[in-house]
Amino acid sequence: AATFGAELLRRSLPVPSDAADLEQPITSYSTLDDERGFAIAYYGVEPDGMLLELRVRSFDPASRTWRKWTQPEPIGSVTRLHRAGSFLIVTGHSSPSASPLLVLTEALELKRELNGWPELVLTDGRVLFVRSMVHFAPAHAAALALYDPATDREVAVYPHPSVANEQGGEKVPGTDLWMDRSIDTVKLRNDGTIEVSVIERRVRLDRDQRGVPAGSEERRTIVCTIDIAQPVCRR
Repeated sequence: AATFGAELLRRSLPVPSDAADLEQPITSYSTLDDERGFAIAYYGVEPDGMLLELRVRSFDPASRTWRKWTQPEPIGSVTRLHRAGSFLIVTGHSSPSASPLLVLTEALELKRELNGWPELVLTDGRVLFVRSMVHFAPAHAAALALYDPATDREVAVYPHPSVANEQGGEKVPGTDLWMDRSIDTVKLRNDGTIEVSVIERRVRLDRDQRGVPAGSEERRTIVCTIDIAQPVCRR
């Protein structure tokens, strides 16, 4: 079984002085190992197989120090760790349509808990993420948002903030239709804007509340500014 100690041994890292769980099997974890240091987010294996306390540790090779942060509430399997400027991004997994997203400072203090999964992480710490949605809904209208840790603000990017979108539920104004939308890719352009590939289709609910296509699939390329005050998008 994987253990915290085995991950340290693999990288020839020193053992933290408070590592009481060094040989406890761990599960549903992810690691980050780069020139700035090592980080791991993991759970201990419990007798009932449940995920309980989330543990995050990081090692700074410059100061040779360990940091630790714990949270009693799980965020599901840890799917990935990112660096965003001086911040550590921990991505969890609640369902195929939902993902808790923790933003931790370099000192491993919780800065913000977002609801979604990252699509693009910028070097200055800003994160573009798709908001979580209700799983198994008749239609899923993905919505792109921007979080800036410097100001601790998040704002809708696409669709426009005036569009009513409740956890992926989005009515087409003036109709009985719902929007089904997926965000394919998010790329940073040379001019500092982002390019977003979007696939949209309108659906109508049948008598069993299932989404039935009510139009052809539309593929769009959207270009957006990423100003935290108010992003602006155009086709």
